[in-house]
Amino acid sequence: MPRARVLAFSDLSWGTKERGAPGGRKVDRDSFLRLIARVDPEIVVFAGDGAYDRCSRSGLDETELFLGLLGEIASAGRHCVVVEGNNDDTMGTYARVREAAEENSYIHEISGEVRDVRGIRFLGVPTGRERRMARSAEEPVDIVVAHAPLANRVWLFDLPAACVVTGHYGMMASVVAGKAYLALDCSPASYAVIDWEVGWQRIEYVAGSCRIDLRPGAGIAATGCDPALLRDLTEGAGPLPYPDEVDALRRAKREIATGRREEVFERLLAMEIKKTHIERYLGRRGLPSRRAR
Repeated sequence: MPRARVLAFSDLSWGTKERGAPGGRKVDRDSFLRLIARVDPEIVVFAGDGAYDRCSRSGLDETELFLGLLGEIASAGRHCVVVEGNNDDTMGTYARVREAAEENSYIHEISGEVRDVRGIRFLGVPTGRERRMARSAEEPVDIVVAHAPLANRVWLFDLPAACVVTGHYGMMASVVAGKAYLALDCSPASYAVIDWEVGWQRIEYVAGSCRIDLRPGAGIAATGCDPALLRDLTEGAGPLPYPDEVDALRRAKREIATGRREEVFERLLAMEIKKTHIERYLGRRGLPSRRAR
């Protein structure tokens, strides 16, 4: 399999002040193109909310801005992989993104589909289809590209994949359930670079001035990170480290098959796992109506 570099964005913050830019420069098409030129990827991934997003303050036609960015990337011979986010069709314009993908062989709209791009198998999981797609997955893929709310993300780890990239919110870079897990928000201030060759070989994750380096079997290295932010980015913001929460929920799914639902749910609640996360993954039956104190 040939080598490939993948640059991942999500939740494009059109019109906001570009972090670190002189003179209050605002995020526009060039903000992304400068970064793309520096990283020099073969594939650029957009994990949802590129055409319209809560991070944006542009007041402009954001679908047109996004289409212009996709066109510029494709014209340079780079592939674009796009999945639909929860806000992308708020204005009823996302069909224009699908049309652009149909017309340009370098633009791949993969919501609900598996697509091979330069030898890497991508699976697109749009908002709200995490459970359905996890239950119907058959063949393994390389990279899952999703736009999943935090309560739905545990389903992503049931998918047979080496790497999970999701947008929406809750930035994080870690290894969870044996998969590289990258959660992005408000790009281009947040982005990830994946060096791929028969699997991911190195990941650089950037959140403002904080840079995290992941390598298989080598743990996590970081520079420029406030200790509290680093903890949030690598373990999650909750009282229980996110990798432990995912492991507990996935183990609980196997346990409740024996019928011990109430006992299992009480244990999960005692671990301070949010009730909504338990409900989304395991269902409501047997879950106390009110969290035990």
